[in-house]
Order: sequence, then C-alpha cells, then structure tokens
Amino acid sequence: MPDHSLILDAARALHLIGLALGIGLAFLADLTAWRALFRPLYEPEHEMLHRLHNLVACGIILLWISGLVILWHRTGFQIDQFSPKLIAKLTVVTMLTFNAFAIARFALPALLQYRGYCIGEIPMGDRLRLGAIAGLSTTCWVSALALGVFSRMKTMSYAELTDTFAPVFAVILGASLVLAILSPLVARIASRNAAPRGAALR
Repeated sequence: MPDHSLILDAARALHLIGLALGIGLAFLADLTAWRALFRPLYEPEHEMLHRLHNLVACGIILLWISGLVILWHRTGFQIDQFSPKLIAKLTVVTMLTFNAFAIARFALPALLQYRGYCIGEIPMGDRLRLGAIAGLSTTCWVSALALGVFSRMKTMSYAELTDTFAPVFAVILGASLVLAILSPLVARIASRNAAPRGAALR
C-alpha cells in the first residue's frame, strides 16, 4: 500500500494556511467595510477591499483543495464514514463559498455604487443585505476556527454541534442586521462627537 503521509502532511499545511489566510484577511476586510458606518470609504479602501476579497477567495480555494485530499484519505469519500464534525466543516466551507460569491456579486459593487455615502445613507434593503453578508462571513470564519481548534468537537453529535453553533449564528447575524438598521443613528452620533473635537482643534 503506497505511503501517502507526505501528501497528507502537505494537505494539512495548506489547510492551515487557507484557514489563517481566510480568517485574518476576512476580519480585516469586515473592519474596513464597517468604517462606512461612520464615514464614506475612500478610494484606497475600496481598492483594498477588492484585493482582500481576492486573497480570501484564494484561502477558501486552499481549504477546498486540501480539505478534499484529507477527506479522501480519511473516508475514501464514503458518506457513511463522514462524522458530524466533518459534515459541519463541509457545511461551513460551502456557506463561505456562497458568501464569497455574494460579496463579489453584490457587496463590493454596492459599496462602490454608494461611494461617498455612509451605510446609514443607503437604502434599507441594501443595508440589510450588506449586514447579512458581513454577519455570515464573521459567523462562518469563527465556526471554521472553532471546528479546527477544539478537539472536543470530534466526538460531538449532530444535535450537540447544532446546539453549539446555532446560537453563534443567531447572535452574530442578528447583531449585524441590527447594526445595519441602526446605522443612520450610529452615523449621527459619530458626526456629533466628531464636531466638538474638530472645533477644539481649531
């Protein structure tokens, strides 16, 4: 029987690189985009968001390639060999993939379309979509990190994994949507606080 240990080690290394690349740059992109809560984004920030998205997409591709190699080694693609944790990982990466398409097709074009505006100044429907996309991105990357770090999840059942992650999804997605709804108020408070500081500097 051939020794696939070198291939498996390389796949694991690529998986860690993809996870680190995705998590770090996705959070940086989210923080950059959320600056539009307080002020319009500048042109260099729009360019940075596009570059970050492309790099995060590369991270997701690495997760798929390395993950499928690891999956083949562990299960031979026999579905009855899939553990609850493995199915959870596949679900999360699939959601990240669809969310990446949503970012490319809607979020980045919307931010560019409304450049010069704060998030609170754009239509409610678009604000909610941006909030949902940002919330889903954060939730999925947090879930991917948890599934990769916490060994206890290897032995958890479907029900236990659902009970663990459902509240995380609900809280983060809910918070993103609430923030999108309240963004006009956030912008007003930020501008009100900025005005006295500006006056003090003069």
